[in-house]
Amino acid sequence: MEEELEKLNKITDFFRRMNTKIRLFDLIESAKAEYDKYEYDSAKSSLEEAYRLDSKNAVVLRGLGCVAQFEKNFDKAIEYFQSALKFSEKREVEYTLIGMAYYLQDKLDEAVKYFNLAIDENDN
Repeated sequence: MEEELEKLNKITDFFRRMNTKIRLFDLIESAKAEYDKYEYDSAKSSLEEAYRLDSKNAVVLRGLGCVAQFEKNFDKAIEYFQSALKFSEKREVEYTLIGMAYYLQDKLDEAVKYFNLAIDENDN
């Protein structure tokens, strides 16, 4: 009986994890569609909900950084992009985004530094 209960618990945990992943995927897709339609407040809400599900998701952190950058909150944007670096498999994207945030602030030396890091990461 205990063995069957343990199997049921494992199945339940599996479905919870899958449900969370599906919800996270849906929120990211919604946020991208909203951002593309210039609905930044909606995109931000979707990304914040996604962040509550997975605070270590590089795509979510990257998205929050883009929204912060749109709001001209460059320090917060860079903070999100730096956090995304820790979890990203495509670090050149974060380096490029950080470079752009510095570029938009006319901090050109910092911008060049991060653009070069992006190129070092992936020269394609």
